[in-house]
Amino acid sequence: MELPVAGEAVEGAFLRAIAEHAPAALRETLGLRATRVDGVTVLTVRAGIPMFNRAIGFTAPVTAGLLDRILDVYRAAGAPSAVLKLPPPLLPDDWAELCAARGLAPLPDSVKVARSAAGPPRIRTGLRVGPVPADAEAAWTDLVMSALDPVPHLADLLPGPGRDPRGHRFAAWDGGEMVAAAQLFTHGPAGVLKSGVTRASHRGRGAQSALIAARIAAARHAGCDWVVSETSAPEPGEHHTSLRNLERLGFTRTYDYRTVRWAA
Repeated sequence: MELPVAGEAVEGAFLRAIAEHAPAALRETLGLRATRVDGVTVLTVRAGIPMFNRAIGFTAPVTAGLLDRILDVYRAAGAPSAVLKLPPPLLPDDWAELCAARGLAPLPDSVKVARSAAGPPRIRTGLRVGPVPADAEAAWTDLVMSALDPVPHLADLLPGPGRDPRGHRFAAWDGGEMVAAAQLFTHGPAGVLKSGVTRASHRGRGAQSALIAARIAAARHAGCDWVVSETSAPEPGEHHTSLRNLERLGFTRTYDYRTVRWAA
């Protein structure tokens, strides 16, 4: 499987895992569903939560018919809005016209980066970095949640070892205190980096670089050929710490997602 396809496939699989392994009662409460539309993963909930009402995993040229089928899924689910993330090489020449006809509004682009899973970098840090043991899962979840905008039920939905063996959680500790957290999700030949969080008190000490390196090694151990990630697109002249860290560790930009929002 080529890198662009593998990189999108793992993103779609991550969304499907959210729905597939959510507690049944919570799935029903939220109306949480993952639907495949011509290979694209369409995650839906009845509430307007951008992280959940999302379509990703486009691996074939985008057509008017494909967009309409995806939007029909959101309408049928009663979703008030949704976000679609699309690789620019798959967009048609009349993309602007297709968006205008369907009320798809542009959102800020984000950067997709990738690197080989071979030869993970070695990072020196005074912190202890490794997989999260079972008795530290709650601390990991609390740390991740503390750095994100409040997302209802997210703690019960992120794929983890107890729900899905493809979800690998890592952390950095300063003595006995967990000070940084991150996740790797693997699917087929690719792994995707998710949920990178560092306490403000410990930024600048190499925690995220070490966690990226640890996850690259884990992806290789899981049989992956590629590791991908996503971060916000930098503004002109901006010192973008996250993107700089990824590039320093061997990641290269593959494309900038075109992101659009649909509203009912």
